[in-house]
Amino acid sequence: MPSLDDIGLLLTIAGHDPTGGAGVTTDMAVWQAMGRKGASVCTALTVQNAQGVQQVAPTDPALVRAALEALCAEVEPVAVKVGMLGDVTVAAEVAGFCGNFERGPVVWDPVLGASAGGAPLTAADASALRSMARTATVITPNREEAAALLGLPAWGDLGPIPAAWLQVMREQWLREGRTQAIVLKGGHALGALSVDWLVTRDSAQPLAVPRLTRGAHGTGCLHAATMAAMLAAGWSVVDAAVEAQWRTHAGIAQAWTCTGGRPVVNASASLDSTSFPARPVGGAAGTDLAVESFAPLAAAVGFYPIVPDVDWALRLLDWGVRTLQLRIKDLHGAALEAAIARVNSAAQQAGAQLFVNDHWRQALAVGAYGVHLGQEDLFGADLPGLRAAGLRLGVSTHTPGELARAHALQPSYVALGPVFPTTLKVMPYRPLGLERLRDWAARCKPRYPVVAIGGIGLEQALAVMACGADGFAVVSAVTQASNPQAAVRRGLAIAKQTLDCRNALKA
Repeated sequence: MPSLDDIGLLLTIAGHDPTGGAGVTTDMAVWQAMGRKGASVCTALTVQNAQGVQQVAPTDPALVRAALEALCAEVEPVAVKVGMLGDVTVAAEVAGFCGNFERGPVVWDPVLGASAGGAPLTAADASALRSMARTATVITPNREEAAALLGLPAWGDLGPIPAAWLQVMREQWLREGRTQAIVLKGGHALGALSVDWLVTRDSAQPLAVPRLTRGAHGTGCLHAATMAAMLAAGWSVVDAAVEAQWRTHAGIAQAWTCTGGRPVVNASASLDSTSFPARPVGGAAGTDLAVESFAPLAAAVGFYPIVPDVDWALRLLDWGVRTLQLRIKDLHGAALEAAIARVNSAAQQAGAQLFVNDHWRQALAVGAYGVHLGQEDLFGADLPGLRAAGLRLGVSTHTPGELARAHALQPSYVALGPVFPTTLKVMPYRPLGLERLRDWAARCKPRYPVVAIGGIGLEQALAVMACGADGFAVVSAVTQASNPQAAVRRGLAIAKQTLDCRNALKA
């Protein structure tokens, strides 16, 4: 069994909701759903239900201090999530603890009000709130809370974040202290999309999901608790913000309800493409998120070899491969275009789906079936031109933030990887493994076919497909095989067996 030294303890410092819809109860439920261990220190007891908050009894600050000391004497947390602060004296106690906490991130959800009613701290308690803000790694207010805390005018539309908001947030929250980012949540705004803005010292980028027709109690807790868990696990702020928005949207969509009650966010909601956040390439304005989809694939991916030259591509087509990627690294100019044109002609005659890696200009010029682009290549490519010409697009993804960037483009398929350690290419990403592959593949459905890529040999292919992948990409399993044609036959058979079984179960 894992120990806390292996996975780390997450700490929530927040209020208690007797209905179980928010505060420490929700935080702990979120972490349990994410496979993490949590501990809690309660800042206030509340009396509340669907009609609102009737009473708040802040915890004695000395008791808060003693509880924190007792916890840390046994095991030091690896991250802290802070919610309701009770009152000014409790806020000062918590700010002092967080200011001395150096082992990991602090995520502060500044609860000035709640969907069920008010909270004892208000924007008038400026000194206590400024002290808390200086201790936080990430601050996650909704727009109403940010406006109240920073003295900003209301802003609720879907346009780009106002320059005045950016200036004030950077001056008051990002210029001093340990704060790295602000996630300005969009649930209280207007429009068809709910847009969170991730603001750092040098950038502001939108993350968007479809706006739901209802809200739910506890969304701020779920969001901030997810951020804390992701940051503690070593993910970037962008990845943490995407994961938090994904889980929050799904939690609202699958909220718990009871007769006469209010919807309560579902901390263990299943994640799929209906809650997929979109992160525009280049950080477009919040109103510039809707794009047309790239053309869909004509056939299931299945066995998907990646080959380095014309000779390999022509051989694989002769051996019956009907989805392949041409990744040429040693040709340029006219020679490169001629090579792509030759393979493209052969693929069209065979009825195969040929994806050209990186060289989108040449693929566009010869009318190729599709292109496969890495994350860096997305910024320089003529994506509208490729889409208008009817080319299919596959996008490599390695993190939640990259998944969200791919989703903003509406590609033909999403590639997830590296699944296993790779030997042919040095990757800056840790391998997904089968458990995370299964999770992420499910998140892409039903919207996107999924291609698993990276370190996959034929001996792992069945397990990879069992995780929900629609295809598996291989390189050395064919090009370095002692009998490449036999390897191709085996790869095709594995894909056919898996896809046939999957189709039979759907019938």
